[in-house]
Order: sequence, then structure tokens, then C-alpha cells
Amino acid sequence: MDLALIPNGVQRCSLKTFVPWMLLWLILLTWGLLSAFLCFYKGLNQTNMNHYFAFGLWIVFDLSLIALGAGAFFTGLLTHIIGKVFIYPFVDDLKAIINAAVVIGFICYSTAIAMLGVDIGQPLRGWFIFWHANVHSMLTEFSFCITAYLGVLTIEYLPLILSNRKLNEIREFNIFGSNLHHTMAVFAAAGTFLSFFHQRSLGGMFGVLFG
Repeated sequence: MDLALIPNGVQRCSLKTFVPWMLLWLILLTWGLLSAFLCFYKGLNQTNMNHYFAFGLWIVFDLSLIALGAGAFFTGLLTHIIGKVFIYPFVDDLKAIINAAVVIGFICYSTAIAMLGVDIGQPLRGWFIFWHANVHSMLTEFSFCITAYLGVLTIEYLPLILSNRKLNEIREFNIFGSNLHHTMAVFAAAGTFLSFFHQRSLGGMFGVLFG
């Protein structure tokens, strides 16, 4: 029934492969939901927060996730901007991995924002970052940049969804996806600009905590 939604050349995996993978991800999801519940119910000391380690486990995991997701903006910079200004042979090879880099970056940055809401402990006040921003806080700048960059990644991710051959049959989706693809260099530049800012702030926060 859903064969039309599967890209050409992609084969459905067997049930023996699908079930173990799903069980693994369900275990990780259950562990994450349980950890979030303990943080909200018992307090932030569940992540070893105290007056000396002000951000607990969040800063360590965020450093890992943001570093892994950094491939999205850098690959986008090389493919959509540098590759069109300068002619380098390796840029054509990057076009084969740009989609995977965007997906990995989207997963990493969305997970980092979710961890930010859990470890800081006030997800319902997340909009304070934009409306009541503390301009002297590196955490505010970091939170603002990763939230804005997640929006950029969402826009970069849309052409991957719209390239589905079933959705591509809809004229409006086809036109929108084509126009979005032609303007992707603008979003790649915006993502690179935002990423340089929050990478700097994240490193600064890590240095301040252990300085």
C-alpha cells in the first residue's frame, strides 16, 4: 500500500531486522522519557547539578550532539556556497551526503533543545529566551542560536520530504520544493552564521564552568 511512498532503489528490510532496531530505539526512548520524568519530579540534582557544576550532564551531552550536528552546516556551506563560487572537484562528492548531513543535524539539534528544556527545568518558559532575553548570558545566545538554526534545518529538510515522488505529483508542492531548492544557498549562509555564534558560546560556557 505504501510502496509509492518509498524512494526508488530502496528495499524494505525484513521483519527480523526491523524488530531488533525498533526495540533498541524504544528502549532508548523509554530511558529518555523516564530520565525526563525524574528530572521534573525529583529535581535537577538527578543530572548531578549543584552550585559548582551549574549545568550538570547537559553541557557534556550538548557538546557531543552539537559537534555531531555541525556537519550539517559545514557540508551545506561547502555544497551550496563555496561549491558555487569556487570550482573544487570534491564538492560534487559532497552532494551525495548533504541529505544525510541535514537529517543528522536535524536530529542532533532537536535533541539538544529537548535536553535544554529538561536540564534547565523550565520548558514552559522557553519563550523567555526571545522576549525577556538576558543579553549578558552566553546561555541565552546559545539557546537563541540553536533554536533559530533548528528552524533553518527544518527549511533545509523540507525539500527532502517534498522530493517524494508521490508528493511531487502535486503541482503546488513541486513548485514550492523547486523554488526552495534554488534559494537553499541563502539558508545555508544563515545556518553557517548562526552556527558560528552558538559554537563559540558553547565553548565559552564550557570554559567558564571549569575555569
